[in-house]
Amino acid sequence: MDSATTADIFDARQAIEGRDFELAERIAARLLAKDPHDLDALEIRALVAVERNDHRTAEEALRLAIAIAPKRRWAYGDLARLLLRLGRGDGAEQVARAALAADADNPDAHAMLGSILASGEKWLDAAAHLERAIALAGPHPQLLSVLGQALLRQERLDDARSALEAALAADPNALEALVYLAELEERLGRFDAAMRRLDTAEAIAHAQGSDVDLQRSVLLERMGKTPDALALLEGRPDLSGAALLQRGRLCDRLGRHAEAWSDWTAGKELLLERSGRRYDRDNVQWEAERLAGFFTSDGALLSTAERRNDVPQPIFITGFPRSGTTLTEQILASHGAIRAAGELPFGAELRDLAEAIIGPFPEGPRNAADLPQAMRDLYLERAGQYGLLRAGADYFTDKMPTNDFWLPLLRLAFPESPVVHLRRHPLDVLTSVMAHDMTHGFNCAYRIEDAARHLAIVDELVESYGTLGLGPTYELRYEDLVADQTAETRRLMNAIGLAMEPAQLSFHERSNVSPTPSYAQVREPLNDRSIGRWRNFANQLEEIRPIVADAIARGGYAG
Repeated sequence: MDSATTADIFDARQAIEGRDFELAERIAARLLAKDPHDLDALEIRALVAVERNDHRTAEEALRLAIAIAPKRRWAYGDLARLLLRLGRGDGAEQVARAALAADADNPDAHAMLGSILASGEKWLDAAAHLERAIALAGPHPQLLSVLGQALLRQERLDDARSALEAALAADPNALEALVYLAELEERLGRFDAAMRRLDTAEAIAHAQGSDVDLQRSVLLERMGKTPDALALLEGRPDLSGAALLQRGRLCDRLGRHAEAWSDWTAGKELLLERSGRRYDRDNVQWEAERLAGFFTSDGALLSTAERRNDVPQPIFITGFPRSGTTLTEQILASHGAIRAAGELPFGAELRDLAEAIIGPFPEGPRNAADLPQAMRDLYLERAGQYGLLRAGADYFTDKMPTNDFWLPLLRLAFPESPVVHLRRHPLDVLTSVMAHDMTHGFNCAYRIEDAARHLAIVDELVESYGTLGLGPTYELRYEDLVADQTAETRRLMNAIGLAMEPAQLSFHERSNVSPTPSYAQVREPLNDRSIGRWRNFANQLEEIRPIVADAIARGGYAG
């Protein structure tokens, strides 16, 4: 760069600092007229465009900068941040991955990708990228806080504590770290320690113009102080979506069902607006029909992989969110031969592998002799990356709810692995879905109509897989388990091929708990409080009953 150009870039940056965007753009335009590949001028143009909310121009300038100099880091970071501001999280994730493909040691890209994955609740991969970012760039408190959250959601409580305490050591006012530490203590049943953490966080939050009333309300509820928990949120018009869901759950506990449903509906609307997510019902239905058609076609991947006897084997737990999958995992993981692994993202990756090997999936060729083994090895490789194949257990659980969509691929890769499918009254499931924030099911959980349609689609799809011998190996009805815990647990373990152990009947005493919205419930002995809960909301559910009528009938439920 010659001295005149250097001076122009300096002047342009000074103009931006002084908010003279017209001058900065004139300088950038003059430089780009001389050299369309001038990276500094493209950066100036992008910065000005962002300030002017001219997002299209900013994006074009940044993408051109990446194309010109794919090894330069700044354009990837600026573009990913721009796309996040515009609510285009998928695009931002693609940019961060492209940055790492160009430079695997780019700490900003690791941090960005880790944060994006965490926001999408992809905790395993989020933690891996955040740990790499910290190794490359040092212990930044914000990165440590998000890492602590990701580790907490994976049930890695000791690792989460280390990360969160390191965040506080780097910044004693790290509010998020304090809040997550309070949650960690609450999960361990150390309520006094959790309250002390929230007391410290409260002062910091007030200084920032916020509060920790939601977190305190959750803690008070766990302590059995439901009226006190509700009092913190009662009558407040300024609640977040998550706080509205919590207030609704408390109202429900106290028998104020109409208020509960109103809060859940309003909370879901706020969460949907904030996230920008949506449920593409037509596309999901189309995808389900294509998958069903693929596996019902003659000669469609009927070969299976051989079992790898040198590593622990997965036990798949499927079923709609809130159907009892967390409870089942806790019962299984209370057995000495089984390790709880939570919601693993590997199942959906098998679909991508199938497409890579046999072409467009599921429209492409239907035979590939090496695909089942390749899927098995990919899944086990990914499991090994996260320590799930280490000695100490013969099995590990995978209870990712979306696995039911790709179930035949899992069955072909692991033909000897048990697949336990949970069935629960669909209206009880949908009631519980409305009370909690979750992204599973292709973002169907923000509207009751979408959740009902997705439940119906998946229930029909799993039924079709079963007729092919590629469905679940064992169906467990939540209501039967509650009615006769011992007999149903024994039947479950017989289906898996292991003898029942006494600890499985006191699963609620297990020290580690799967990090899902159900964790508080599985800290309690089995009870029937949630069976028939839907009847309290029969009027609100009336419109969607026809949508799930077939699923109700398949389960043998009345009403």
